[in-house]
Amino acid sequence: MDFKKFLNILNPQPRIGALEISDVDLKFCLIDDGKFSSYSVKLAADVIKDGRINNREGFLSALSVLHSQITAKAKKKINAIVNIADNNVYFQIFDLPALESNLEEAVQLNLKMISPMDFESAYSDWQAIGEEITDGRVQTEIFGVFGEAKMIDEFDQVLEQANFAPVAFEFNSLAAARLAIDFGANVDKTKPFLLLYVGNNGISFNVIRKGNLYFNHFISWQTIHSETREIPMDLFKKIIVDETKKILSFYATRWKDQIDDMILATHGLNETIAKIATENFSFKKVEPLALKKINEINVSEIQPAWFSVLGSAIRGTIPRSKDNIVSLAKAGTEEEFFQHRIIGFVKIWRNVILTTMVAVLAIFVGIDFLFMRKTAVSLNNQLASLGAYRQNEKDEFEKNKKQIEDLNQKIDFAVKVHAERSKQNEFFEKISGLATENGVSLKRIYVQSVEMPVLVNALASSEDAAIGFKNKLIESGFREVDLPITKISRTSQGVEFAVTFKLK
Repeated sequence: MDFKKFLNILNPQPRIGALEISDVDLKFCLIDDGKFSSYSVKLAADVIKDGRINNREGFLSALSVLHSQITAKAKKKINAIVNIADNNVYFQIFDLPALESNLEEAVQLNLKMISPMDFESAYSDWQAIGEEITDGRVQTEIFGVFGEAKMIDEFDQVLEQANFAPVAFEFNSLAAARLAIDFGANVDKTKPFLLLYVGNNGISFNVIRKGNLYFNHFISWQTIHSETREIPMDLFKKIIVDETKKILSFYATRWKDQIDDMILATHGLNETIAKIATENFSFKKVEPLALKKINEINVSEIQPAWFSVLGSAIRGTIPRSKDNIVSLAKAGTEEEFFQHRIIGFVKIWRNVILTTMVAVLAIFVGIDFLFMRKTAVSLNNQLASLGAYRQNEKDEFEKNKKQIEDLNQKIDFAVKVHAERSKQNEFFEKISGLATENGVSLKRIYVQSVEMPVLVNALASSEDAAIGFKNKLIESGFREVDLPITKISRTSQGVEFAVTFKLK
């Protein structure tokens, strides 16, 4: 048996897809078990505007439709790398001395200094992407990224409401660059190149260097033509020429190696842009992005409109322990993901253990029942034959009759015990189910007798979760449910509490 498959059975890896949110539509795709799945939903006008939620109810409704396409289970959590528009994200690469210690402190200080917004109202993240030698000194290159916390929180809240579980937040260009760098069939990632990506929200110019995204310049359709996305060709040509000149000039002031290649990720505009680029610049190669197989999946026919979300789906295949890529998710998003995973793991093994125990119990009860029945039949046959014996065997007959009656009582008792066990199992399953619904972990259930109160010691993520568990007990018909305030205490693991109630 494959050892990796065995480990996956013991601790199944979560399926993580990618969700792209644009002004026009929602796209979701998943790479899993050698297959590629994709789903999309068109958005009504102005539900998402400039990459931000403009109509919360309309956005929630579209997410619900998308969720129903992906799975028939309405309450199932769908893990996703969330991909948002470039115009709501700011990033910058800066250098720091190659420090062996205090790197985190140095990075945080620089992030505060370069933040384009109030640092306290932003989500930020960073990753080391390489080293650069400047004036004979080794410098660590840091990729820092920023996003408005209020905007990210609003996305996060609506996604959670629609049963999508954000694992990370990233932006269009970072995902598209990942796709081109790792799976571009016509890309030499050892050389710098310019990746031009035309998406639903605008045009993105991306400088790729040393296998990483180094610079992004984004122009939204709203800034080009506020009323409609139908842009005159002469204006489009002017934008491509002017902005490419700016990018190349900026690049020349920062780095010595020259950009010779332009890679295009556009839908229906490849020939037009290639002609514009070759007529106005001295690129050695101007080609549409061609893709290699991804995890043995042939994605060569995937349309460029899906390139960015496909790049995020590739990130979803990376084990969480190895994903050190920047994310604009709020603090605690990763912890919530692992909590969901632990809960899923516990549920799987709880069901396995309960099923095994029930099966073993059923086998033993069945064997005992058959044995007792056989014995009863045998004794009944002996009893029937005793009528022909002489009167002096009457005492023996009565003795055997007594044995049969005792045996039948034991059989009845065994059946009653089995029924009581079933009731106990139903009781414990019900309490466990109520706890799971409220994110409560049971530590101890103490039952003295039917008339005495049942004591439950448990651990919850918050006091609200503990109170929710108490309310669920009341709704389920248990009597005299009591959650004393003195029995609630906060620990490093959460909130420990004790609740008592009486059986129906």
